[in-house]
Amino acid sequence: MPKFNIAIQGDRGSFHEIAAEKYFKENIKDIIYCRNFLDVFRDLDSKKTDYAVVATGNNRYGDINHVYDILLDSTLDQDSMHYQIIGEIYININQCLIGLKGTKLKDIREVHSQSPAIIQSMNYIKTNLQNCLLVNEDDTALSCKKVKELKDKSKVAIASKEAAELYDLEILAENIQDDINNLTRFIVIKLFDKAQVQGATKTTLIVRTTHKPGSLVNSLNAFSKRNINIAFLQSFPIPNRPFEYRFYLEVESGIKDMDMIEALVELKQLKFEYVILGSYKKAFLPKVI
Repeated sequence: MPKFNIAIQGDRGSFHEIAAEKYFKENIKDIIYCRNFLDVFRDLDSKKTDYAVVATGNNRYGDINHVYDILLDSTLDQDSMHYQIIGEIYININQCLIGLKGTKLKDIREVHSQSPAIIQSMNYIKTNLQNCLLVNEDDTALSCKKVKELKDKSKVAIASKEAAELYDLEILAENIQDDINNLTRFIVIKLFDKAQVQGATKTTLIVRTTHKPGSLVNSLNAFSKRNINIAFLQSFPIPNRPFEYRFYLEVESGIKDMDMIEALVELKQLKFEYVILGSYKKAFLPKVI
């Protein structure tokens, strides 16, 4: 079986690492840990890595617009496509409060973590750590590393169980996130080529409509009247063109499905510009608790 280098945002024990391992399983040659999303895409551009796994949103935190911005900036037209989405995966995010061994809640003065993890756990923080300073870090797992290095029981992290085990720290509380079913979606990206994913059941595309009234509705009707479900829709401004927008669409149909082919033909007939960011197999949500 082929093995690949995979770039992720975050460090060992991060949720990105967990997602990458669940998606690629035994096909991982090496994981390349990046400080931020820009570095992830730079490693992909330089071919230092074969694929990238990046989070696009969480059902509590919302969308990660920085990832969408990078993807949209690379899709000026179909002939100069740069990135291609080839898969997706959802994972349950179980946030843990983690500290040095022997730490008590009364000892805690600072909570370190990435902002999404803090926001996902805000009810717990307000109830149990209301007087603590919240310190935003680049990564959940790196927050554990920092707590370990500081050797100070007044400082704790919010991160995964895997990160706690990696740094030999104590889990003070598990599942502290506000939503029991705390799901994050990750997409798998490679540099663009024309190879299609076999058995694709979902497609991501960018659509730019005309300025005529009802243009967006007409573009969506091209899919809905063929019973193609629109799973996600987001508008993004076009740089240097005030109040003009592109629409990021995810529809539940493969690029080779006849209904999808007909919908794209209709978009062309309506003189709407579009580019395909990828067609891939739809991932199913983890079992609801």
